[in-house]
Amino acid sequence: MKLKVFSGIRPSGKLHLGNYLGAIKNWMELQDPPSHKASEGTAKPAQVIFMVADYHAITTPYDPKTYQQQIMDVVLDYLAAGIDPDKALLIRQSKVPQHTELAWLFNTVTPVSWLDRLPTYKEQLAKAPKYNHVGLLDYPVLMAADILIYKSNLVPVGEDQLPHIDLTNEIAKKFNSMFGEVFEPVKPHLAEGARIMSLKDPTQKMSKTPSASSGQAGDESCIFLVDTPDIIRAKTKKAVTDSDKEVKYDEKEKPAISNLLTIYHLLSQDSIKKQVLSIKEIENQYESKSYVDFKNDLAEVVVNFLQPFQAKRKEFEDDPKKVIQILESSEEKARQLADKTLTEVKEKMGLL
Repeated sequence: MKLKVFSGIRPSGKLHLGNYLGAIKNWMELQDPPSHKASEGTAKPAQVIFMVADYHAITTPYDPKTYQQQIMDVVLDYLAAGIDPDKALLIRQSKVPQHTELAWLFNTVTPVSWLDRLPTYKEQLAKAPKYNHVGLLDYPVLMAADILIYKSNLVPVGEDQLPHIDLTNEIAKKFNSMFGEVFEPVKPHLAEGARIMSLKDPTQKMSKTPSASSGQAGDESCIFLVDTPDIIRAKTKKAVTDSDKEVKYDEKEKPAISNLLTIYHLLSQDSIKKQVLSIKEIENQYESKSYVDFKNDLAEVVVNFLQPFQAKRKEFEDDPKKVIQILESSEEKARQLADKTLTEVKEKMGLL
């Protein structure tokens, strides 16, 4: 079986460390598995597609006047983070119309009850009660089409998206049983760092938008990939900690410091070993030090980690023609792949 990877992020705002550590970092390994992964049996994928989910993002409140800039900001972040156009396609969802056409065909085989039971719909309604429409309910069907239009079989996602992968497989299975085999099962890919929490509320995921329960989100809750060193230091300094003053990992009893330790661990680089520091090594390093010492050092770890990313991003930002060429080339190839699947689906359904 050929490995076909697909994933995407909504352009609903600036990308932050949670996006990077929970998604994009993993994508880089799937795009070009490191040697130690290859030795563990992780095959180099035959197809890798990363998407800016601009149709998904309009299901929740957005500003049409700034939307194109939001989309391009995410594209720049993707490229700066290391997505290689020679190894992966980078596309805008709206530029490949086969996504929405397959979604409509899937609508004709998907029971409404399958969508009603998903937690995402109610969560989004809680955030914006007046923003209630069919697109919000139907979001998971379009997501299934995004994945299956390329016959993808491995999707890097966060834990909160697992119900959507389950639904994708249910839709594929039902389509196959009704019209004949077209789609194979899709597997989620979860990795360490899939859930980086808010700097202000460690019970909530780091997010650009407020949670319905706490309302905590926004600039103070996230470290954005484009934040300046001074902003990073200020946000880290204000990050909440636990009442216990010991720098010790305990996700249940000490969620705040555990979240900060996770960020430190994932972004650190041992100068001798040339690999990330373990949680235990960091704990030992701060055994007799205060939270202030720890957070000051954490800020510098984040600053140092983001410096090369920000420099590379600036290079792409200064060459918009190159960025557009990358997108248009990827999207043309994606349309060709998608058209093959859509033609097969239509033939099975008696539409050709």
